Amino acid sequence: MSRNTYLVLVILISSLSFFFFSSLFYPLLNSDNAVTVLMIHDFNLPNDFYFWGQDRMGSLIPLLAQFFYKVFHLSALTSESITHYLILLTGFLAFASFLKNNWYKLIFCIIWFFPPIHMIDVTQFAFGIHYSLIAIACFLLHQINLNKAKILQQHSLFILLILTLVTAVWVSEMALVSIGVLIGIQSLLFMKENPSVKNIVLNKGVLYLFVGVIFGFLFIKQAKSFSPIHQSYSSFSDFGNILNTFKQFFESIFDMLLFKANEPFTSIYTYLVLILIGILLFNRKKLKSKPNRWFYFFLIEGFVLLFVILISSWTFENNVPRRYFTCTYISLSFALLLFIEGSQVQNSFIKKLRFYALFTVLIGGIGTLYNLKYVSPKTFKPTVQTISEFKKLGQIGIIGDYWNSYLIACVDPDHIIATPHEFSYAVRKYELVDKVFQQKKLYLIKDMWMEEFPDTLAQFGRTLVKKGDEFLIGGCFANEYRIFK
Repeated sequence: MSRNTYLVLVILISSLSFFFFSSLFYPLLNSDNAVTVLMIHDFNLPNDFYFWGQDRMGSLIPLLAQFFYKVFHLSALTSESITHYLILLTGFLAFASFLKNNWYKLIFCIIWFFPPIHMIDVTQFAFGIHYSLIAIACFLLHQINLNKAKILQQHSLFILLILTLVTAVWVSEMALVSIGVLIGIQSLLFMKENPSVKNIVLNKGVLYLFVGVIFGFLFIKQAKSFSPIHQSYSSFSDFGNILNTFKQFFESIFDMLLFKANEPFTSIYTYLVLILIGILLFNRKKLKSKPNRWFYFFLIEGFVLLFVILISSWTFENNVPRRYFTCTYISLSFALLLFIEGSQVQNSFIKKLRFYALFTVLIGGIGTLYNLKYVSPKTFKPTVQTISEFKKLGQIGIIGDYWNSYLIACVDPDHIIATPHEFSYAVRKYELVDKVFQQKKLYLIKDMWMEEFPDTLAQFGRTLVKKGDEFLIGGCFANEYRIFK
């Protein structure tokens, strides 16, 4: 494949992904996406170092999106979409730098931008951002190794590397596992090449690592100090809960293999991947694969992270959500491509293997579109297009379930102020509550909250009285209320 053809296809695939999965166009957009958009509109450091109401998921996108929001005056929604996809594109380019053949780069492009629906969170939440930063860090480390004679350039690269790794931990603390494996492998390689203790102690990489650990610890500690809550995400489950986690994990896999997961294309994709792995194992001597050290990093990192996730109490408490395994999907997929490309035999068998891999990832990507169109939500219509109907109500306040309130507000945060209801588990920002009641009109959304709109109810120390009849708008049942005085 020529370089020009490859570049055109990358632009096409990433653009199509943007028009299907970015916040502007995604038909399954939810309030977790919407909070990030609202943070861009009302970004305030140091209080907004982390996702509203949490001490995790660092606000890298809201921070960087200020450029588009304040300089170019784009909407918060558009600013989030562009920023998010620019990070994903940069991450892909960093990954692609470790692949030599344009066909393998193209295959990974599909893996990255059109994952199976089971792994769609690569494009949605912190996982894709986390791995974009890890890939960038690997690229920087590779450049450091290539430019050992250029002292000034090395120092600049080391500084960028430290900043990237600290940012990765800020965005997702799961990055600590990735970084731990990266440092471990790099240390083993360095000690093999430099057995002298003096060389190890005085090496500038070790010094930068020491400074980076101190800087990272102080930054994360300071950032967390501004969060309203403090939780531990590093504790491990007891033996019984770990067994239950493994049970749920394997049940999910078996459901996929038995076509019980209501994701037929993902089930087919799973079989195709297993067949591919089987072919590689059966023909490993014939392939004579000699992958580079990045193969071992992503392979080890993928399995270590999988194990850590499975024994984590946080995973068990959240009912083993599939999104947690998105990281393993990225790492092991990339390791698989590095292994195939590392084959010392370039013949018709390798070409067939390459096209089989391409066919496999295409099935995964097509399956995602199939699921959106025919399973859930059975449409490609962007969520924001539906809920934009709320704009015609003017300057309003919204109270509803978490999964409705912030989502409605994200389409026009200048005129729509929203909060989950008082008894919701996720009122992310209490400062918005008073603003909701200060708006010209107040509407309640009953979906996922109430069976019927009551004549009166209490919310946040105020008595609300029903005004008029309920109506359907933006796919939700709404009713106007007034504050009883």
